[in-house]
Amino acid sequence: MKDILSSQKTASIASVDEKGFPHVSYAPYVIEGNKVYIYISQIAEHYKNIEMNSKVSLMIIRDENDTQNLFARERVVFNGNGIKLNDVSEDIKVKFEEIHGTQMMSVLYKMDFDFFEINIESGRLVKGFGKAYDLSFDGESWVESHVVIDKGGKSHSR
Repeated sequence: MKDILSSQKTASIASVDEKGFPHVSYAPYVIEGNKVYIYISQIAEHYKNIEMNSKVSLMIIRDENDTQNLFARERVVFNGNGIKLNDVSEDIKVKFEEIHGTQMMSVLYKMDFDFFEINIESGRLVKGFGKAYDLSFDGESWVESHVVIDKGGKSHSR
């Protein structure tokens, strides 16, 4: 899981608009423990959506060029609640600058962008066909529980 999270620099974001429709976009991100941080413009649709409805789903997916089978691309999906931060720690800013470039972040700091913190409540890691894992955070690291489909079509983790 660490490989995919460190190899991709953006996450797809699913939020819900004021009419209840899903909206998908993307944003650069950093992850720290069970929190994902995004830095987005005030004019972005997902900005107002997250302010109005904190429920968010994020997907980080392996690049198409780096996968053998497009039907089984490696991916991580997180579900959580987002909140706009009035202040963000220097550690998070430094991580953004390391990953996305100090020069780019310096430009964005002068614009209409704000940090959001997504507190992850659940997740799913897919490594390929038959290789799905529910994710939980034990306070220090992510725990993977293999998802198995029984003969009745019901899924459960083990």
